[in-house]
Amino acid sequence: MLAAVTAPVDAGAWPQPRGEGLLISTTLLDRAEAAFDAAGDRREDGYFYKDELALYLEYGLSERLTLVSRLAWQTVERRSGPDFDSAQGFAATELGLRGLLMTGEHQVLSLQAMAILPGAGENISDQPLGDGGNAWEGRLLWGTSLGRDVFADAQLAYRRREDEFSDEARLDLTLGWQPRPRWHLFAQSFSVWSLDDPRPGVREFEQHKLQVSIGREIGQLEYHLGAALTPAGRNSIEERSVFLSVWRRF
Repeated sequence: MLAAVTAPVDAGAWPQPRGEGLLISTTLLDRAEAAFDAAGDRREDGYFYKDELALYLEYGLSERLTLVSRLAWQTVERRSGPDFDSAQGFAATELGLRGLLMTGEHQVLSLQAMAILPGAGENISDQPLGDGGNAWEGRLLWGTSLGRDVFADAQLAYRRREDEFSDEARLDLTLGWQPRPRWHLFAQSFSVWSLDDPRPGVREFEQHKLQVSIGREIGQLEYHLGAALTPAGRNSIEERSVFLSVWRRF
């Protein structure tokens, strides 16, 4: 049997209980009118519009194994100078398993393997819409409880891409707090770096996003309202977004 460790507000590293799951539907509005150049300097750069509806699923297959999946439908437009790109359809679809490696009184360590299948929308940063082959990701997840009402979660990933596209390193950080019963606050950062040397059609890039959200439990559902911005990057757009997520545990 596993040690009794409860994830405050379903931190990412914790497994779902066997036979139970979490479904999150998110409506996102994402806009940009500037970009970061190769030196990391901000400059005006056309526009970027993205409207997205995403479904994220976790389901406990056993005490140690959790099924993880994400599916997203997008309407996207991007203009940069004379270049215009648009798409409507599914973005990259993710499917994988997360396994619990270690658990203690206040922390857990997990390993996750994902397959990423390209779609008609966004698949890769700094590439035309619809571009990108299959990819595979290995992710190490660590979570810890900082008292009854606070948790921290850190995730480090390596994403291997097919064909000429660059592999990526990713780092996601989360701090969660439950200030009152049924209320939840999150502060998060999401970073991605390309790993391969530049070559024709493939530039080096990186992007760093900061995100905050507030959640409220109402009946069997939990509603999260949040916003994100992009304070830094290279060869990437300066995105600003707002979103509403609805969480349902089953």
